Amino acid sequence: MLHLVLSFLVSLHGGFDEPLPIGSRIKEVAVYPGSAQITRTADLPAGGGRFALRGLPWSMDPSTIRVRCYGADVVALETRERHEPEVPNARLQELRERTRAQERDLQSLEDERAVHKLVEDYLARRLQAEESERVQGPESDATSIETWRKNLQFLTEQLLAVRGRQREVGWKLDELNGQLKDLRLELGRGESSGGSNLRDVLVEVVSPGARGSVLDLEYRVDSAGWRPLYDLRAAADARSAELSYRAQVWQSSGEDWPQVELSLSTARPSLGAQGPEPEPVWLRLFDPREAQRDDRGFEARRMAAGDAAAPAESPRPFAEVQDQGLTVRFKLAARETIQSRPQPTTVLVGQARLDVTPEYYAVPELDTNVWLRGKAQNSSPWTMLPGQASVYFGADFIGRANLDAVQPGQELTLHLGADPALSVERIPLEDVVKGPGVFGSRATRTQTWRIRVQNHGAAAADREGGATVIVQESLPRATDERIRVELVRVEPALSDSERWRKARDEEGLLTWELRAPRSGEAIVQYQTRISFPEGTSVVR
Repeated sequence: MLHLVLSFLVSLHGGFDEPLPIGSRIKEVAVYPGSAQITRTADLPAGGGRFALRGLPWSMDPSTIRVRCYGADVVALETRERHEPEVPNARLQELRERTRAQERDLQSLEDERAVHKLVEDYLARRLQAEESERVQGPESDATSIETWRKNLQFLTEQLLAVRGRQREVGWKLDELNGQLKDLRLELGRGESSGGSNLRDVLVEVVSPGARGSVLDLEYRVDSAGWRPLYDLRAAADARSAELSYRAQVWQSSGEDWPQVELSLSTARPSLGAQGPEPEPVWLRLFDPREAQRDDRGFEARRMAAGDAAAPAESPRPFAEVQDQGLTVRFKLAARETIQSRPQPTTVLVGQARLDVTPEYYAVPELDTNVWLRGKAQNSSPWTMLPGQASVYFGADFIGRANLDAVQPGQELTLHLGADPALSVERIPLEDVVKGPGVFGSRATRTQTWRIRVQNHGAAAADREGGATVIVQESLPRATDERIRVELVRVEPALSDSERWRKARDEEGLLTWELRAPRSGEAIVQYQTRISFPEGTSVVR
């Protein structure tokens, strides 16, 4: 079997005289971050001859065409361009049906948002009524007070959940409106178009035997790509999570890919295979006095020297992940249909269950929430590429978070959202600025802070209902050696874990690991002193 990749001058073979049109189908597609490689297959009759694969998309790059013939030899190859006067009616009808379906989905989401708004208004009124009843009503027994607290907590949780669902519906509406706009534009272009440009590939085949042969045609299109997308569903105790690895695939090549073998690759053909070579660096002297005399002359010399050359565009980050060589390729288990349209198609790469070690953390200076995150190991066989994850806690949508590139077996951090059952408060106790003393020439500013963490029933609590919260504060650092920063008093002591020691030494991050018991609190108090020369001020 001889495999030839030829691009001969047709004139050497007398040209293609009325080639026989043959049908072909897309067999396999490999999608890259910014392009795709298409493999078409066609059955050729015995005896060889001249054949035409007609109606291929205009978006194909003729320079990337490769032909392989199993059972025969290809002796000539040519690409021709032609104009089809009308857009196929089947394509227009498909666009009309998809537009109507999107409009129905849009109306359903609008109805859902209206219902959520009514529920939100009702819960807000009930919450306000509960608060008013507590403020205005007489003191009651402990049972009534506990009932009131439970009602208040329940209404607060339900209100937060409804608002979260409203945000999710709003995101879906934005996405659907964008897709509908693209569909209407494409439909309008098709209905008003004067036709479309297509390409035909003509091949001449010589068959030594009496049996037929199989022709494979490969080419690349640039109007395609993919990006990773994740769904992360944490269990109610945050000690496990189901990770769904998906991919958004899009293409607007002008032809659909029906039921094809689909592979997703991190290779970047547009980047090329050869890196840059080092260039000489030239030094010159710069005299400021000369520059003041002739600024424009200096600018002209600078431009001539190449100093103003635009920086090279940063490569896209997808191919930085390596697996089994220079690239990673995911071949999907099921055949997929990817339509030529502006909006992407979501496909499933795989699913995995991850064991999670939960932990709480808070940065009180910046935020009053206590956040839950989890440490896990990528126990799946798939390399995870940088992408966005939709995070769910139980059945509720929490929000979106970013995932970094993670190899199989590597540790990753899962961000699981804020826990409303934990709260943190940062209270200033002292902020005093004093001038220099009798024998001194330096002023000081002393600040004292109290941080309170309260546990009202943490989701990822230990067996006793307590929760350990990592609390971090930034100790100011000076860029001027005349400024001195001291940690005067701290209670309880800072965490001495190796995990936090480096951050404290290099970044000035103070870290406590506080355990707040159920229905209890944990408190940190610390004092800093900043001294600086008299007559100056310290600016953050």
